[in-house]
Amino acid sequence: MPGLVTTELAEFIRPGASPGTACLLAAASCPSLDVVLLSAGTAHHWAAAKATTAAPLDPGHLRKVTDVLAQG
Repeated sequence: MPGLVTTELAEFIRPGASPGTACLLAAASCPSLDVVLLSAGTAHHWAAAKATTAAPLDPGHLRKVTDVLAQG
């Protein structure tokens, strides 16, 4: 999925986020989603993923993101 996310979309999802971080953030912010399985190749990547999932998008912003994606 990170290959499908432009830098502009990643910036819209969360300013300063990389495409990979933006994808994880969008998935982890979905309501009623209890578990996100992920794998990290390094301790640094694991810490970054943990930090990303600890600060999900607020529901209003997530709705805006899905509206933008729905427009194509």
